[in-house]
Amino acid sequence: MPIKPLVTLLRVLQDLGFPIDTALQLIDLDFNPLDGCASAPECVPAASYSKLYALLMQLHQDEAFGLGEGYRSPPGTFRMMCLFIIHCRTMEDALRRAWMFYDYCDQFRSDATRDAGDPLLPIPGKQQVLCVFKRGSDAQSTVVQANVLLMMYRFYSWLAGKPLPLSAVHLQGQSGANTGEYRDLFGCDVRFEQPIPGLLLEAPVLQLPVVQTEESLKEYLRQAPYQLVRRDPPGIDRRLSDQVESILTRYGTGAMPAAKEVAAALNMSARTLHRRLSVENTSFQQLKDDFRAALAKHYLARPELSIDAIAALMGFQDNSAFYRSFKSWTGKSPGEYRRSLGVLS
Repeated sequence: MPIKPLVTLLRVLQDLGFPIDTALQLIDLDFNPLDGCASAPECVPAASYSKLYALLMQLHQDEAFGLGEGYRSPPGTFRMMCLFIIHCRTMEDALRRAWMFYDYCDQFRSDATRDAGDPLLPIPGKQQVLCVFKRGSDAQSTVVQANVLLMMYRFYSWLAGKPLPLSAVHLQGQSGANTGEYRDLFGCDVRFEQPIPGLLLEAPVLQLPVVQTEESLKEYLRQAPYQLVRRDPPGIDRRLSDQVESILTRYGTGAMPAAKEVAAALNMSARTLHRRLSVENTSFQQLKDDFRAALAKHYLARPELSIDAIAALMGFQDNSAFYRSFKSWTGKSPGEYRRSLGVLS
């Protein structure tokens, strides 16, 4: 994903007085984007952004931090919204109920602006609708609006079980030198200086069924916010290793799939899977180890979880097996890694 949104969040963290070096270690970055180094990459791993988002959310105790709003959403708000809509029959039902949920929450916020409008605005003369998650304000930056819309696009695509086809994305801000980055991010036309920000969808998309259940939602929320901030551009072919990683995230803390299962999901043989991954200088086992190491690090950064509890969450029946595995992945024991973060059990 582009580095700009991550830089924005790092500055918020810096303003809070949180040690940037510790933050960079937590999110697995080996350089400081705030240094303004000319050789810094233009993109960073989505997993790093996800970890930074989670860290800020924990420090702020606010799921809406940095989204340009003047109020807070206590941790758990998004989870409650998900439970409110998970049994909807169609995407249209889900979109309308999500709007109702947040409008209901707004009535308890003295500084919030109620918006009783329609979240699905028909485009005159076309079989299209503009899906509005929350009308923007002049205070919101283009980066913030794009970030919100992309997260919600990811979430509703997950509800439908496949990427929703986007006709265009509407943003209120002005276009700039990085206009192409936004188009690459969404994989479609991005229109700037629009009166209302939102996702432009073909009307039939609204009738797609909601395929997720309360059971699949549990695992989705367990990995949040990683699934929301993944930056796999819809219109761009992904590397095979990225596709494998995407499949692994569906299993979360459950039993990891075998190479044969993943290959079948990708319509290829296990031999082809191994061969093509070797071309990308990796292997199926390495991708599994990297995924489980990243998940373990995420849990170790949460002080309310004991190391034994994390071992159980990771699916290890024997705690010592988790200790050995983590050390093989990172070169440190779980306790050493946690102490290096300054996290007290």
